Amino acid sequence: MPPFEAGIDVRGYYVWSLLDNFEWAAGYRPTFGIVAVNRTTFEGTVKPSAEMLGHIARTNELNG
Repeated sequence: MPPFEAGIDVRGYYVWSLLDNFEWAAGYRPTFGIVAVNRTTFEGTVKPSAEMLGHIARTNELNG
């Protein structure tokens, strides 16, 4: 069940990183950015999570 349907009061969200990046302890394994980076071509690809966050920012709603 999504948090908003469970009655959890979420007033904010912090995006840790725009791009998948190098982490000193884990190298390139973690991919927690909202834009994926191809390590060979350095091309960025917007992830579905970025699209969802953009929708929330534009409409101020979680559904739709």
